[in-house]
Amino acid sequence: MNLNKKIESYILSNTVLASDRKIGIEEECIIYNQSNYRIPVNYCREFSAMDLLKIMNNNVGKNGSYSLEPGGQLEWSSPPFNNLHDLSSAQKEHRQLLQDAVKDNNLKIIYYGVEPNYSPHEIDLINQLKYQLMDKNMQKNGTLGQWMMRNTASIQINFDIINKKDLEEMVFIADCLYPIAAYIFANSPKQKKRAAGPKNLRQIIWDNTDNNRCRNLIDHGIQSNINLLENYINYVLTVPGIFKLDSHGEIVGTRKTIGEHLKYLMSSKTMREKDIKAALHQIFTNVRLKNLVEVRGADRSPSGYEMAPVAFWTGLLTEKTYRDKILSTVNQWSVKERNLFNKLSFVLDENQIGPQNKTYREWNQWVGELALLGLEDRGLGEEKFFNDYFKNVMFNGPFSLQEQ
Repeated sequence: MNLNKKIESYILSNTVLASDRKIGIEEECIIYNQSNYRIPVNYCREFSAMDLLKIMNNNVGKNGSYSLEPGGQLEWSSPPFNNLHDLSSAQKEHRQLLQDAVKDNNLKIIYYGVEPNYSPHEIDLINQLKYQLMDKNMQKNGTLGQWMMRNTASIQINFDIINKKDLEEMVFIADCLYPIAAYIFANSPKQKKRAAGPKNLRQIIWDNTDNNRCRNLIDHGIQSNINLLENYINYVLTVPGIFKLDSHGEIVGTRKTIGEHLKYLMSSKTMREKDIKAALHQIFTNVRLKNLVEVRGADRSPSGYEMAPVAFWTGLLTEKTYRDKILSTVNQWSVKERNLFNKLSFVLDENQIGPQNKTYREWNQWVGELALLGLEDRGLGEEKFFNDYFKNVMFNGPFSLQEQ
């Protein structure tokens, strides 16, 4: 088995029956103290993000796990569930645990996608080699990588894979519809204590984070669902590595591309599954592959709306009837139209003209309604997790603008 097939085998190693598909959420948030200062990330005399992390993981039980982003943002990774009701129950349990910890330690949660007050140079980097290497790398390959690492929070959704065709369709649709999710779930109203105006801040930051490993798949030449998995793997192998795992599984730096490193391991017959996993985790495109599909693009939602982006993507990606309808439509979009649409997502103006000469609002309305129909077809009463949120945004505009 050659290297490409080895990676493909890993990505498809966790396929399930359609009836057994599970969905998970990764939810991030920024934490302040009651004096309106970001809590420090590393252990010190003050209460730190490391202290909070210890409390959360000591009390989470079987309800997922917690980790820290590079600037001390807390991330909860849920267990996977077959339906959104069970996932919502887990999210509420997490929220209560976090609120208890926040209350006990005089903290407050910032429910935004971008840090509203501080610049990256005012926020310490977590004392972990992985993130120190990443920090140096992103200063070379983009202009806003430090903003991304220290100053952003998002919600990501994970979907089990049924088969290769299922993967390719989900990934392609998510890549095409990224501008719509970026608009609907924009929730970053301030930067450095100033109103953002119509700027879609977190999307601008991500687009300027790392030219090699961020942005959309179309930016890396992946323009179709046909042969998408093979093209994705070929792309991954060209990306410069940030780190690698040594023989003990510890993170160390590297100057090789991901492909060069993995080919060396293959030729020396020392490649492990965790080496492939570490390689795939160095790609940060708006939809990416591990041994599941991870869909990104949504800002950290307002309190109480954390399930909205999960429901949105679940309705669009898991029901074949509506997925086929979307696929038929987005396959008509030209590369030029798609590239333009992605750029439109940097400005929260629903009157901009997108593909097929339709306005941003028209596409938002069409896709949002299909998401609700997809949820309805699942027959589980999951529409409630997106319906009210969607109506709010279509009537009042995205939360980034509402908050201003």
